[in-house]
Amino acid sequence: MPEIVQRDPAEVAETVARWLATHLGEAAAPEVGEVSAPMTTGFSNETIMCRATWIEGGRRADRRLVVRVAPTKHLLFLEADFSLQYRVMLTLAEGDAGVLLPPLRWFEADDSWLGAPFFLMDHVDGVVAGEPTYDCAWLVEGTPAEQERLWWSGLEAMAQVHRTDWRGLRLDWLIDQQRGPPGIEQQLAYYRDYLDWADEGRPVPVAEAAWEWLLAHRPEQHQELVLCWGDSRIGNIIWQDFTAQAVIDWEMATVGPAELDFGWWLYFDRQFSEGMVDEPRERPAGFPSREETIDRYAELLGRPLHDLFWYEVFAGFRFAVIFARLAELIKGSGLLPEDSDMGWNNIATQCVAEMLELPPPAG
Repeated sequence: MPEIVQRDPAEVAETVARWLATHLGEAAAPEVGEVSAPMTTGFSNETIMCRATWIEGGRRADRRLVVRVAPTKHLLFLEADFSLQYRVMLTLAEGDAGVLLPPLRWFEADDSWLGAPFFLMDHVDGVVAGEPTYDCAWLVEGTPAEQERLWWSGLEAMAQVHRTDWRGLRLDWLIDQQRGPPGIEQQLAYYRDYLDWADEGRPVPVAEAAWEWLLAHRPEQHQELVLCWGDSRIGNIIWQDFTAQAVIDWEMATVGPAELDFGWWLYFDRQFSEGMVDEPRERPAGFPSREETIDRYAELLGRPLHDLFWYEVFAGFRFAVIFARLAELIKGSGLLPEDSDMGWNNIATQCVAEMLELPPPAG
């Protein structure tokens, strides 16, 4: 549940205006209004939309801003560092990496303003796809040519992330040495710890079975390490005319093989189509096939892709872990009863069970 519902929009507008005055100067006379929260905002950040004006170059400039606020109660990720996404995006922007990003403004670590650290970005005109993605009207009602353009445009945006010289940009701080070597080993260690934290002693049988499968079939990691976006899916891109304009939501950014991101993309294509076990959806007619997608992405990377089914299962396992934590947060918000089975019986565990031919979680 977005925390904006607990805020007074007028108070938020006044606070943001005062904060802008400290950065732009009192002479800029900033004014803020039209405060709202997008319907798609979730638990990993609070998102506030607003319109701000200030005097710039002798004229009053009009800006639409996005304010991302660190969660104070809804802590979705284990050991989350709210500043990570801003630092990654700022590094990419300042390093002229060619990654599609929303224009960044400022980061504020002082929690006295909004009760938590926050950062500001310029609003990017366009649309986003909600979840389930293949229920999104503008997407499914597009022409096959538009849908195909969206698919390839999104993959090209992701490939640009993977082409980033993360070492040259000194993004090695993303590597968590305490959890082992970067890549598969580090990600496995993190999500094992995450599940142990998230389930609060309530078993998630499908996730545990997937964990054993992942360990038993763990591939050799011989791929080049790249910058990984982390949450690489259609719903985390801002689109104009079915063309990617900005890659957003970098909370899960890490360093690892490109298959981490690509497997996540493939998994969510599966999740929001056949993976909706109770009511499968049709993939948009213009979307290229899995085989065409793999071939094209190998061309974009300049190398073959390896062990993709393992990375898809790992994506499903990670999504199941996130769901285990999300269920507890929703219960804590009073939107689910305490005896709800959402933590272990959800679209992620249902899809993973189908992938690994496990008994369904409701069984």
